[in-house]
Amino acid sequence: MEKEDGYQNPELKVVRANEETASAIVFVHGFMGTANTTWDAFIPTLLGDRRLDGWDVFSIGYSTRLTVDVPIWTSDPKLDVCAMGFRTKMAHPPLDAYNAVAVVAHSMGGLVVQRAMSDSVSLRGRVSHVMLYGSPSGGLRKARFGRLLKRQVADMTEGGKFIRTLRQDWDREFEESTPFAFKAVAGSEDSFVPPESSLMVFADRHREVVPGNHMNIVHPATVEHPSYEVFFKTLSNSGALRNMAESARLAVETKEYQTAVDVLLPRADRLDADAIVTLALALESLGRRDEAMQVVNKHVKQGPATLDVIGVLAGRLKRRWLFSRVSADHERSLALYEDAFGKAVRVENLEQAYYHGINVAFLKLMRGPEHESISKEAREAARLALDFARRAPETSWSWATIGEASLMLGDQETALAAYGQAKKKADTVRAQHSMFSQALQVASRVYGDEGELKVQRVFQGL
Repeated sequence: MEKEDGYQNPELKVVRANEETASAIVFVHGFMGTANTTWDAFIPTLLGDRRLDGWDVFSIGYSTRLTVDVPIWTSDPKLDVCAMGFRTKMAHPPLDAYNAVAVVAHSMGGLVVQRAMSDSVSLRGRVSHVMLYGSPSGGLRKARFGRLLKRQVADMTEGGKFIRTLRQDWDREFEESTPFAFKAVAGSEDSFVPPESSLMVFADRHREVVPGNHMNIVHPATVEHPSYEVFFKTLSNSGALRNMAESARLAVETKEYQTAVDVLLPRADRLDADAIVTLALALESLGRRDEAMQVVNKHVKQGPATLDVIGVLAGRLKRRWLFSRVSADHERSLALYEDAFGKAVRVENLEQAYYHGINVAFLKLMRGPEHESISKEAREAARLALDFARRAPETSWSWATIGEASLMLGDQETALAAYGQAKKKADTVRAQHSMFSQALQVASRVYGDEGELKVQRVFQGL
């Protein structure tokens, strides 16, 4: 007998359960996620993959109370308590009936899973696979993420007691080998968790990098998506060898730029847009800027496609600057956005103009110290982006740009109303998260805690 899309209790979503099946896949969401929304693309893609019909599927979610039988994240408990809850849930029906369990965790959920695995011999004796997507296994810098993480900040802080103990215990148990198939997966555009945290604390054989940001790496819409391919290869134990693009992405994230160039440059005329960005970023990182732009201009179709690729490249450099604060990354990202903005204006592409324009404004805004007033050049860039967004066709992203620019220009009322429209029109929760993340950074820079709270109220419920 099979059950689909029913709830045994508020903390466990039963997606597929058969009486005869001995294997299960358990999804664990992370910070600001839910059992439904985090995996709203991943699970349907999995259910459509007939190769995995032999696996039952569950998704563990949040709860609103803190009691001994509640599995995860109740009233912002300490992560040790969350891990204990996860172990309890795995030891009771219906999950206790499975001899082989594959655990797929996102973000903060990966810390909970690692803590539980390190603590329980019986649990790791039943777990056959562990896949962590965008998990801050090495911790996060408190100065940048403290406000977002609220009560868990002490546990998730880089160098804090929880992270130090977790890394020591994990290495003691699993440094030589793991009794389960294990992969740590990073997004090449993840601006929340740096590769130093998601990848570098593990051995090379466990690392994978896929295209995407912190949210969309867990939203594969097809079985061909790199995030799903890593999942399937790990689950079927067929992923021992990385393909060319995967090797190059990992090399860039681990700062082996010459390796990426050696792999990709001889094949530049056959690369897709994602690989072109990887190659261009590697060349940029080696100081070969002219070659990087030659690669982009030669191997990407002219027009909006070229501007898209330049935007992704600039975004990768922006992300790196936000983590490392290396001024060269900021300068190059800003130059790329400004150049693309100018090209978009000349060809009257309004969508590209406001996209690149608001990123110019963002970089100029975030460059200044927090205690200083907003610079004149940042305000001017925000006005330009605002003008193009208002003239462009109405979409969730045009509204988000209006919101962000209005925050920079000191018009909170317009900004919050625009973000409300952006949230309403957004097609996916992951798009809302992307808007929220950048809005929170801008609001914090311009208005401090008061602005953050107002933005949080607009996006509450994510």
